Amino acid sequence: MLTGCGGGGGGTATATSPAAASDTPAQTPTSNFSYNKIFGEYSAQQWDAVSLAKIVDSGSSLTAEYIQDTNVSLTESGQSYTISAAGQSNGNITLDYNWTVNTDGTDAMVALYDPTGFQVSNNYQQSLSDAKLNVSTYDATWLASQGLEYVSGTAAQVTYTSSDPVHTLPIIYGEFTESGDVKTSANQDFTLLPDMLFQYWDNDRATSTTLVARGSGTINVNYESNSVTGTVVLDRFYNYADLFDGNTSYALVGGIPTVTIMLVNGTLTEEQITASLDTTVVVTSNGTLSGEGYLKGALFGPEGDELGATLFLLQDNEDTHGYFYWDTIGTVLGQ
Repeated sequence: MLTGCGGGGGGTATATSPAAASDTPAQTPTSNFSYNKIFGEYSAQQWDAVSLAKIVDSGSSLTAEYIQDTNVSLTESGQSYTISAAGQSNGNITLDYNWTVNTDGTDAMVALYDPTGFQVSNNYQQSLSDAKLNVSTYDATWLASQGLEYVSGTAAQVTYTSSDPVHTLPIIYGEFTESGDVKTSANQDFTLLPDMLFQYWDNDRATSTTLVARGSGTINVNYESNSVTGTVVLDRFYNYADLFDGNTSYALVGGIPTVTIMLVNGTLTEEQITASLDTTVVVTSNGTLSGEGYLKGALFGPEGDELGATLFLLQDNEDTHGYFYWDTIGTVLGQ
């Protein structure tokens, strides 16, 4: 699913107040709160959202910066999405975007598939005055097939045509669980669906490869201690260009080591989840692949029975792998 929504040349759009249509699916009976399902028809629904951001000043640059505290909003209005995002990196690069993405055929659309041929998402494309914009959103039928009703994801990526920077914003959105609806005892395991962009540079520092990484994982939430633990495993890698051209068949890319990401010092505050990330993988022929990063997410829907998060991971100083530089950024959905 991961490509992106971006901006820098599109007009400014103003989000409106949420107003669900009358045929919005009803809440789960066990909850005392009302929640809108992600696949309803809405005239102006402002969803709850969380996002991180990756900023690359140039497509030929080895270095990237990340924004942990990205302020984002997403409003669904009939056949369009209005998305705004703002934040500042540690290197003082500022993002401040507003876009409207049309799903009625006005913006070019490419259907994206999993390796079995099942349509997973739609990629919408715009040509802006100084950039190329891609916005991918999960397909409602695919979400339903995974048992997800109250959380979804989109991804934003803008590539500027002049100075060649690339900005990527994976976004999770839906209905946050109300604080009074979050469980206060026991543990809960969430089975994860990771969807990541994985980029590495060869030792010549001139060759970059971008892949789509998928896999599995589990996040455990302890409601008594408000602690969050778990792992995300990336063990399937696909050619980025093949997937986002809408091909219905594409092959696994070999030679990439499995990446096991561990959540460290994870916490639950009301419905919000944060954690540091750490990984160390021994690769017999190339040394150790090691990295660190950050996860930001939330519980969604009645009683917090669904989960969504955005995360990034990048090489740390202990990495001795043959690739000079690598990182990954994306989303996980869970239930």
